[in-house]
Amino acid sequence: MAKIAYILLCHRDPEGIIRQARQLTARGDFIAIHFDARAGAESFRQIELALSDNKAVTFARRIKCGWGEWSLVQATLNAVEAAVRAFPRATHFYMLSGDCMPIKSARFIHDFLDG
Repeated sequence: MAKIAYILLCHRDPEGIIRQARQLTARGDFIAIHFDARAGAESFRQIELALSDNKAVTFARRIKCGWGEWSLVQATLNAVEAAVRAFPRATHFYMLSGDCMPIKSARFIHDFLDG
């Protein structure tokens, strides 16, 4: 059975990130979040606090990201490494931006991967 570790790179909208993380982990999947270090520390604390009781959420080491720069690759690597450490049962990795949601349902994705 597929266990997805979502890799989320984001930099704004703490409330949206919290909703997104809850929705993506609702079916038993995982999420590793990299929240850009250029974003406010208060926003990051808001996300951490809201998701602190969700064992399917982990946070990557934060770095400052610039559009089109190597830092985005490093942020991705940090998030993947955090996911691999925190979620050894993950069978698939699915990268998203904080502005994205999968267009297919979790059920459809799991049926496809398990098929």
